[in-house]
Amino acid sequence: MLESLFANIPFERHRLIDTSDLEEAQHQIGNILSPYRLRVVRGQIIHSRLELLPCGAISLIRMRHGYGAEISIDPHSGTLDGYYLIVLPMRGNAVFQFGEKSFDVSPKSAVMLSPGKRFCFTASPDYEQILLRLERKAIDEAWRRLTLHDEAPFICFDPEVLPQTAGWQALMPMLQWVARCVGAGHGLPDTQAALLAETEMLLATTLLLHQPHNMAAQLWPAPAPSTPASIRRAQTYMLEHMSESIPVGMVASHCGLSVRHLQSLFSDECGLPPMQWLRAQRLQAIRNALQVGGARSISETALRFGFTHLGEFSRAYRKAFGETAMQTRGGGN
Repeated sequence: MLESLFANIPFERHRLIDTSDLEEAQHQIGNILSPYRLRVVRGQIIHSRLELLPCGAISLIRMRHGYGAEISIDPHSGTLDGYYLIVLPMRGNAVFQFGEKSFDVSPKSAVMLSPGKRFCFTASPDYEQILLRLERKAIDEAWRRLTLHDEAPFICFDPEVLPQTAGWQALMPMLQWVARCVGAGHGLPDTQAALLAETEMLLATTLLLHQPHNMAAQLWPAPAPSTPASIRRAQTYMLEHMSESIPVGMVASHCGLSVRHLQSLFSDECGLPPMQWLRAQRLQAIRNALQVGGARSISETALRFGFTHLGEFSRAYRKAFGETAMQTRGGGN
């Protein structure tokens, strides 16, 4: 799926590295990303290649390093310096090591690398990846917009991004938008170029809202400790699947409860049935996205957070906040 997503991007027009000289490739890649140590585990390196496309303030990189050999990469400092990387394997596989934890990645998964988070990885001889580089200042600015705080804390994302998780499902539309804009090539219309310039902030906001990280509790406060564990588990499950259509029976089954028992617990503790509670969380998430100004359209934002009937969404939003979604956004569609 990921390979087809980027199939129409003219990477070859933006090739910066194309060499069989390992020392030359390592030096140039280190200048573009971060200096690193490379060790050949098995085989012989045949070729290295790197292409870089600027996407507004984001960088999209396709890289095949050390083709022909199994290699081990270890950044000199052990971490990234001032930027985040979303690693999207296209071919082959790799094992990323974070302290005592390791993750096997392939074209069916992704890895989120954060500055300050030590890592290294080993890649198969046919490993090829696309990297989406996002500067730390974008995450910091998105945090300030979401929280209205003057200072942003250090944000460290959970590295594993697996299919069917909220992080993956929120990330896919963003990658599709980046691929669409970049695939259009040079000479973008002014309006499209302006949208691309805003993509960095939208991507940063999407990651903060959907990919688990060390400060997530400040955006999605955990239920009070007095709340029964079964309700906390149900609420966590529903927030993780906010964009999906999940029947109350599925939530009850996940918590090992009957539907009637779950509904009774929610009514006693939250004053709302489970699905009404979830709708309130969805409405608040949409409001947060509209207020930071990064959402492409109101309808797409509503769909992203699980509202499939836009008329119902409009009525629910006005009832919840006393204004329309368009008024919250300050105009637009």
